[in-house]
Amino acid sequence: MEKLIGTSGFSYEDWYGYFYPKSIRKSEFLSFYSKHFRTTEVNSTYYRIPSPKVVEGMRKKVKGNFVFSVKANQVFTHVRDFGEKDVEAMKDVLKAFGDTLGVLLFQFPHSFHKSKQAKDYVKKLRDIFYDYDLAFEFRSVEWISDDTFYLLEKLDSCFVCVDEPRIHGLIPPVFVVTTKKFAYIRFHGRNAEKWYNHEKPEERYDYLYSSDELSEWKEKINSAGEFEKIFIYFNNHPRAQAVINAKMMEKLLEL
Repeated sequence: MEKLIGTSGFSYEDWYGYFYPKSIRKSEFLSFYSKHFRTTEVNSTYYRIPSPKVVEGMRKKVKGNFVFSVKANQVFTHVRDFGEKDVEAMKDVLKAFGDTLGVLLFQFPHSFHKSKQAKDYVKKLRDIFYDYDLAFEFRSVEWISDDTFYLLEKLDSCFVCVDEPRIHGLIPPVFVVTTKKFAYIRFHGRNAEKWYNHEKPEERYDYLYSSDELSEWKEKINSAGEFEKIFIYFNNHPRAQAVINAKMMEKLLEL
């Protein structure tokens, strides 16, 4: 099993002094990051689809074996009213990543409830982006069901496993593999107090995992059967806590 561990995003100015030296510029973040990790999630694509030239610039800053997983633009997951131009723009970006592309991640909001219409929408996305490895993250607990897993198995797509606060209605920490190609885990932190009650969005991800908490996932991964690779990303980014926990997970999984 190939294990790729990194952080959800890398361009955080509050990482200065915690991970990035104060002597480097923001334009040097990715080059520095790639010396410590082999993969990252590109979250900026959710807010705005960049030009292929921007992607080419990113590729030049990393080593040949570096892998980018890309979050689909919000028009596909939250707005859910896209046209051909949106599809073309997203595909152009994915093509630009070339052999450095890992997974295309669709992260749906909690309001995306399970229904026949919702499942048909997931199928539609699979049909549109048939050339790529897809991972689907759901936020509502109702998606934890055999019919969800069976659907993704049929679509040869990945169910995104998450670690997040133990709040009623959210996805619990289950480890499910729906394609033999890969598994995918995202760590959002367990800051239940700030998950809904916060002034700034990043406050909900302000959390540092303990070794014991991460070990829970080591046991799940080791007992899950065979699959080719696993992507693990830490989204608890305030003050580079994601970096600390990603390094801890590397040691736990004996990288």
